[in-house]
Amino acid sequence: MSAPFRRESPVVRGEETPPRPHEQVQLFLDSFGSSPDPWSADIATVRADARAKVLGVTGEPSPVASVESIDADGVPGRLYRPTGAEREVLVWAHGGGWIHGDLDTADGVARALATRAGCAVLSIDYRLAPEHPFPAGFDDAWTAITWARRTFDRVAVGGDSSGGNLAAAAALKARDERFDLAAQLLVYPALDSLQDTDYKVAFQQRYAQFAGRSGFGSNTLRRLVHIWETYVPDPAVRKASYASPLHAESVYGVAPATIITAEHDFLRGEAEDYARRLTSAGVPVEVHEYAGQIHGFFEMFTVMTDSHHAVGVAGDALRRAFQSNQPNQSSKEMSCDR
Repeated sequence: MSAPFRRESPVVRGEETPPRPHEQVQLFLDSFGSSPDPWSADIATVRADARAKVLGVTGEPSPVASVESIDADGVPGRLYRPTGAEREVLVWAHGGGWIHGDLDTADGVARALATRAGCAVLSIDYRLAPEHPFPAGFDDAWTAITWARRTFDRVAVGGDSSGGNLAAAAALKARDERFDLAAQLLVYPALDSLQDTDYKVAFQQRYAQFAGRSGFGSNTLRRLVHIWETYVPDPAVRKASYASPLHAESVYGVAPATIITAEHDFLRGEAEDYARRLTSAGVPVEVHEYAGQIHGFFEMFTVMTDSHHAVGVAGDALRRAFQSNQPNQSSKEMSCDR
């Protein structure tokens, strides 16, 4: 059993000075147009706007040996192979608050991870809310993983934001089902449906103004509340392990984790909380925080230098995980990257 978990809310650092974005973040936000509010605009408009914005910052796709459309036991996907002979695969779930995102918006990241990690990447087109609330997206992720385990020798799981939630939840289910995942890659994951944690309250206050944007903290909270209510409409279900992995009764025995966070991210606190839980349970963890960065930077290849570095960190971690034949040993590496 894991050690008892005592929540220690991470400090919103530097409260005596205003939060300062990376200069590339400031330039991006200065040129970034407003987006429709998801709670008031129709879902088609929200999805079209998000798709256009993501495709506008991913740049030219990295070349790979092959890209194949896959039906993973009913879950649509794209299988990327950097050479064509890979026996290891990363099952990747895109971000988008469980309400938007698709195989095209995940294409840039999937290609980059395949190239850097030297493994196949199965990018999945899981069902989205509000049409398909929890557990539909999670069920699709698990179905794709079970397909992958029949097709490849070793399987890892990963995702960004809401996709990171699905990846962490799938890692819990893999532990429950006694399936040995090689690794879990969690990029600024959404792990906690609670909105009144000390960290989130402090974030709203400190980020009342950020990078010239008034109401940055409160608007971020409002969006987060909306997507959780859309993904898991029943409040009684939101703290279930596979919905909010941070609230799992135990995280003992889950796959080794690489967690990537951004300094100016509303979700950073829960990622740090989860890393502490994993470490207390003896799960190997690497945490890489990107100073000055914001949520979403991982896929912004044309505007954020850090995105290239972060994909490299993620790819290297996956290579090591797939190459390792050693039993899991407890370790934790904390780094602050730029």
